[in-house]
Amino acid sequence: MARVRLFANLREIAGSSQVDIEGDTVGAVVAALGDRFGPEFRRHLQTARLWKNGNEGSFEDSVKDDDELAVIPPVSGGAVAGAGAGGLDGLLLAGLMLVLIVANTLEVAIVVAIWVGVVALWVVDLVNSSSDSDFGLHPQPILASILVSMAIANTLGVIGLGIGVAVSMVLVMGWAVVRPSARDLTSIGASALGAVIASLAVASLLLARSVADGGDRQVAGLLIVIALGALVGRWTEASRSRMFDPYLVGPVLMIVAAVAVAYLSGFDLLAWFFIGLVLAFATIAGRGIGLAFRTGAIRLTARPDGLLAALDGPMLAVAVFMPMMSVIG
Repeated sequence: MARVRLFANLREIAGSSQVDIEGDTVGAVVAALGDRFGPEFRRHLQTARLWKNGNEGSFEDSVKDDDELAVIPPVSGGAVAGAGAGGLDGLLLAGLMLVLIVANTLEVAIVVAIWVGVVALWVVDLVNSSSDSDFGLHPQPILASILVSMAIANTLGVIGLGIGVAVSMVLVMGWAVVRPSARDLTSIGASALGAVIASLAVASLLLARSVADGGDRQVAGLLIVIALGALVGRWTEASRSRMFDPYLVGPVLMIVAAVAVAYLSGFDLLAWFFIGLVLAFATIAGRGIGLAFRTGAIRLTARPDGLLAALDGPMLAVAVFMPMMSVIG
């Protein structure tokens, strides 16, 4: 019976920092850990480092009753990298951000149409990835709320943001009346949160482009800040760099990028520093929400499934942009 110490996301999944496991070798102990704590735990074990009594061990090392093993994931509590640097999700993220930045130079109607498509793709990816969790997301009311909120914001302006949120709630509750499977409280709450984020993301970008002073330049700055943060964060996560925390480097870069964009574009430096700060916190919160939907639990060190999981944080960041612009003037 070996004593095993668990760290970071492995500790979160197991629900304990220390367990006792039977096994004659390190490999046998690792296999027993995977059997006890399930497939997600086994997935993270694949990139973890093993230590026996303070020294790095191997699967062939024998284990005695008084031995202590430590299982340590990479990169500060680490993520299991998904497709790796240059993986499909990373390429897709880069492609979408490039399309949005280029499209921002076109007419408002084209920008909004492309953005609605991106948000709709994110919603479908989020719903598909959360199918194994207990949240029961329903795409129909979320997708409907995107279109309705966009129309309301286009008609009423900034006040339409609040009305759009209320309408999103009504659509989710209405869908629960139609579909019995959507009537449980967890499903209603999750779908309502998803609808609010998606509808605000679309309406916020529309209003920032069409209502705010210098809206096209403001939106361009927003997209550049978010793109830099998301792409650098994804690259750091995929490369398993030990120099930077992949979950903080992106948000921190957003703050720096926001100040740089303000300086180069002639925006108010203090206002855009505050914008960068809020975008950074929104990105972290959005990632946590996305992880909860996709994995069934909030574990910021996990690598969620889904080709558009890297958009979870940026989506909430975009959603808060126009409300924030309204506050700071």
